[in-house]
Amino acid sequence: MTLAVENLSHWYTTPDEALYKDVNLTFDNGKFYAIVGESGSGKTTLLSFLAGLDMPAAGDISIDGKSLKQMGLTNYRRTRVSTIFQSYNLLSAMTAFQNVATALEITKSEHAGDKEFIFASLAQVGIDRTKAVKNVQKLSGGEQQRVAIARSLVVDAPIVLADEATGNLDHDNSIKIIELFEALAHEHGKTVILITHDRELAKMADEQVLLKDHQFTQLTATKS
Repeated sequence: MTLAVENLSHWYTTPDEALYKDVNLTFDNGKFYAIVGESGSGKTTLLSFLAGLDMPAAGDISIDGKSLKQMGLTNYRRTRVSTIFQSYNLLSAMTAFQNVATALEITKSEHAGDKEFIFASLAQVGIDRTKAVKNVQKLSGGEQQRVAIARSLVVDAPIVLADEATGNLDHDNSIKIIELFEALAHEHGKTVILITHDRELAKMADEQVLLKDHQFTQLTATKS
């Protein structure tokens, strides 16, 4: 499967003030990508297009040649992509366990209703059973972020998008999350795309996409 950005341009007022123009990028399954750029450079805007949350002013995004417009954005978001938001977007009235369980039910995952799978998935990101049954509002910011990561990783979507997913984590826990992303790509064949400003973490990806001065540069073989 190939997720492709084709001649994408975006602006808020006029084309003369475009955030970026004629962007062409490809993302293949089984690979872990990092999109790197300074704050305010437009990384999150691109992620919103890749996630099917918004449409660019011009150009298209497709999967194996089929436009997201043709597929339908709602259908795409429900079946093909899982997004880890910088703001977490957890269901605040629920526990960590319930947040993950609800995601499995909504996406009709094969693991829906599997309690041990849910507990194991939370444990994988450092949320033990005691914390798993707590309301998410009683967890720290870093713990909430890990719940959001677990919720996104457990569903069956072939594309995983992460917006600054390690932003509230310390270095050791950030490395653990990056290793989870690597495993999702290399062992489970998913397309994993991380938006980050952390160049050191980005070096752990298979490929980097650099956003600077409104231009994207796709680099291959970045890992040693």
